[in-house]
Amino acid sequence: MTEKQKLLLQLFREVDAICKKHDLRYVMAGGTLIGVLRNEGFIPWDDDVDIYMPKSDWDKFVEICQNEMPPNRAVYCTEVDRNYTNGFPRYGSTDTCAIHKHQIIGDDKAGEIIDVLTLDPIPDDDREYEKYRDHMMIYTELLNISMVVGTRWEISPWRYLYWLFRYTFCGKDRTLKKLEKIMFSYKEEECSRYAMRWGGCPFLFDKDMMFPVKYMDFEGEKVMIPHRTSDYLIWHYGDEWSYIPPHGERESHESVDVPGASYQEVRDEYTPRIDKKRIRRQMLFRKFYCLLMAKGDHKQDDRRRRIKAGVVARDVSARLMRSEKTAETLLKERRYDVLGEIFEEYYRVQLSMEFIGREDFNGIRPFYHPILIPLEDEAFQVAMLTLIYQERVSKAYRMYEVRKKMDHLTPEMEQTVEDIRRFRKAASHYEFKEMQEAEVIVDDLLRKYPDAPGFLKFKCRFVMERLEGPQNALEAEKFLSYCLKIFPQDGYFMKYKGDLLWKKGLRNEAMAEYLKARECTSNGIVQLELDKFLKKQKSQAIRDCRDLLGSQRRSEALSLMEFWSRLMPEDEEIRGALYLAKVSSVRTKGGLEELVRELCKELGIIGNSPREGTLEEPVYKEALTCAWQRFGYPKALAEGRTRILCSEEEGEMEYLAEEIRSFLVHKEWQGEVYKLLGDIRKKQGRTREAFENYFLALDHEPHPYIKNELSRIFLEDLYDGSRCTGFFAKKADVTEFLNSWLDKYKSQEELQELLKRIL
Repeated sequence: MTEKQKLLLQLFREVDAICKKHDLRYVMAGGTLIGVLRNEGFIPWDDDVDIYMPKSDWDKFVEICQNEMPPNRAVYCTEVDRNYTNGFPRYGSTDTCAIHKHQIIGDDKAGEIIDVLTLDPIPDDDREYEKYRDHMMIYTELLNISMVVGTRWEISPWRYLYWLFRYTFCGKDRTLKKLEKIMFSYKEEECSRYAMRWGGCPFLFDKDMMFPVKYMDFEGEKVMIPHRTSDYLIWHYGDEWSYIPPHGERESHESVDVPGASYQEVRDEYTPRIDKKRIRRQMLFRKFYCLLMAKGDHKQDDRRRRIKAGVVARDVSARLMRSEKTAETLLKERRYDVLGEIFEEYYRVQLSMEFIGREDFNGIRPFYHPILIPLEDEAFQVAMLTLIYQERVSKAYRMYEVRKKMDHLTPEMEQTVEDIRRFRKAASHYEFKEMQEAEVIVDDLLRKYPDAPGFLKFKCRFVMERLEGPQNALEAEKFLSYCLKIFPQDGYFMKYKGDLLWKKGLRNEAMAEYLKARECTSNGIVQLELDKFLKKQKSQAIRDCRDLLGSQRRSEALSLMEFWSRLMPEDEEIRGALYLAKVSSVRTKGGLEELVRELCKELGIIGNSPREGTLEEPVYKEALTCAWQRFGYPKALAEGRTRILCSEEEGEMEYLAEEIRSFLVHKEWQGEVYKLLGDIRKKQGRTREAFENYFLALDHEPHPYIKNELSRIFLEDLYDGSRCTGFFAKKADVTEFLNSWLDKYKSQEELQELLKRIL
């Protein structure tokens, strides 16, 4: 967990505690909800927390926070602060800095935040929603000067101008209250839908999709999640939500983060240099211009996309004509690899956000105004079935929706759409533990699509849940054998084959299968199941590693931990044990020095000091201590050297100095003791005392490696000092610097004698 995630978790826990204490509702949402299901915590690269909260509950939350809010916290919303620059509220800290682009010239609070996307009740009449949406766009335009949100809905620039004049001449407060009265006039008990209050895209949800809430784990806390979680995630992200995206597609948010400072301190630095009035004038003109030009720009974009659609349609036709077999024949022969190549360019363009959009900030307009690449009915149906066999069911469903809206659907297409709806219904049954109903649907779908991977994976869940012991393994063996024959490289089925082998007592074979599964799937749910299972076994693996090292079977220990580091690549205990095995097994001094550098990096040690908020895994320190022992330090002093590197507090350093000085009674250790005392004084900035100890260490003829370390310290000091002398000599008299630098070497004769000893 990153430092930012730790702070966000603290903020979230405060919100969660207030809500549970006062019976307020919320649900985890967006990427945070995916983290709940896929990681039981934060997605590793996520840098925010999103929750939904009904407006009635948010209003109560604001009242409660007037009396119960922790120190250095604030509620960010227009009801509390008319300088706030967003349409949806937030809960945040005032002693941190996370300034987003739209807050650069504002005066609202800008610390680390939890996004609370308010759910506003909306009647069933779509005209009421459109009225709400249009006013929400204008409301957001007035609040947020840096963004233009109304263009995607083609909000009238003259309506915006009308409200802007009211805002300017009647006052901000009166204008916003008027808009709020219009937007928030509906009673929750009379409405069956919510609009998620987000300036760019106020999405609609059925109330029963969100409430009553369910509970799941998030970083050790029981948190509220939507009632129909699978429906929400499939709607928002598609069936692929459980898969971990490649590095290039992992999204995070942009803000100016300054650790250790409040947003007000940072603002006080840059605000005097900004001409706010000029920027505001420019942004207001930009808003009006963009709204004025939106309709024409959209028409131009549509013409360009239709031209591109025609080119792609001709390309698909040419590929189909060049194919040795027809698309229908290839489909009957299950040649999805060939079909995937034929439709590759079609998928790339047609399924892009530019052509079919997505219900998010950037893709909402093409979502409501999609462009359809014209294909013959047979070719279109084959392309959609290929998508289903590629586990892109939600993309196929979206394309059927677009074609129905803009063209037509054949009876065969209508039946496929119904099959996809049944698949989603089965997922909903499964979520609510209605296993029999779900499996009946999946079995029926598999009779029609016997090798569709998504349906097979769903069936696999039921088969494995019936597996309670070796005596019930026959059905699972037969089913997994069939699946792996069709998909031999799919880690999903490999993982469950590993489960089967484990239950049969074949643990080594199971572990080998788990390793293949780990490396052959990006399914986050499977990865989470693997992590949960392997965490129970890793302690024994680390004990086995230590036993092997204790019996001098170092190569076996290294092989074991290399295997486990592939099984659990992100586990710090396993990585630490791997370093311990590497340090014990390395055969060259150069290799050992490289490992020490890697360990220092893992521990966050820059130079001789640990950076703030770094790793505290004990096994890394144990590996570092083992490295010092191999370099010639006695065990007690090796532990002391590791503590010196990993400590920073002055009191701790003095305690360490006293502890290490006590080892001077061992005459054979005196060179090493004086070297470590020198390291402590150097870290404290007491350079003269440090070098006195280094001279004493050299006099006591320490281990050859420690002598090399001392030589390196002296030579680096002489090299750095001579460079600084040359620099200062160009600017001023260097006598004072020379006296300060060379004083610790006493006389020129002694310096010459030192060089003879170390070279």
